[in-house]
Amino acid sequence: MAEVIELPRGRHNQPGYYSLAGLPQRGSVAAQAFGAGWWELDRIFKFYRGQFVVVTGVAGQGKSTFLLNVLTKIAREKGVRSFLYVPENEAHLHEKLQKIWGADEELFQHFCESQCFIQSAVPATFNDPPHTLDWVLDQATVAVKKDSVEVVMIDPWNELDRAKPRDMLLSDYIGDCLRLIKQFCRTFEVIVIVVAHPTKAVNENGGRVPNLSDIEGSMNWFNKCDNGVIVMREPNSNTSRVISAKVREIGAGSLGVCYFTVDPQTGVFTPQQGAVDERL
Repeated sequence: MAEVIELPRGRHNQPGYYSLAGLPQRGSVAAQAFGAGWWELDRIFKFYRGQFVVVTGVAGQGKSTFLLNVLTKIAREKGVRSFLYVPENEAHLHEKLQKIWGADEELFQHFCESQCFIQSAVPATFNDPPHTLDWVLDQATVAVKKDSVEVVMIDPWNELDRAKPRDMLLSDYIGDCLRLIKQFCRTFEVIVIVVAHPTKAVNENGGRVPNLSDIEGSMNWFNKCDNGVIVMREPNSNTSRVISAKVREIGAGSLGVCYFTVDPQTGVFTPQQGAVDERL
């Protein structure tokens, strides 16, 4: 099970009970939010501590590559450290990130050693514990405490082992899992990004842009996330749409869409200058 964190003792020594004057406050999201450093994306999406981000899109549309571009950029420009659980990309992650990073080998080595931490999905023994959400968050807790990680990325959701009780509805199970993620975000004041695929029917219906409510399992994905992002490749082109489909907090972006050109050889996302629409 994920680590149990005891609440600070409040009024009358009762955890979580305060007078309004003593209630802990996180401060303005707008004052602390930060962008990736691309003007176009920063208009519609920003990060802040304690944030839960859901990213979706049809399979093979570049969700993971887009996020790796973002994580390398905020590591390079802002020193942000990340913890990744990425079973589908683990075997070639170093090569993929190096292509995205570019030519500065010395800085890339610093990134590999001090800014990017991986929880391998490869079992060490035949009786390794199931890689459930609780298990991954336990590993992330170590990364937050020992390596000052600020961003946790789980990609994709369907690679986690499920611990759903047999008599529990899938939607209720998903709701409980996402509630645990939000508690983790707030307890450790970190950003958690989860990549979740839409249903098989949406994947097979080429051309339609999926939305957050299309994610397999539950409407909880839309309801629980603070920011929701959709990544979609334009047909027969190297242009990718990044859609901001939900923004809970003022100052963390706006509903809208921006466009990137994707280098098919390196996976590098380059924003198309001025190509952003905040009227969506």
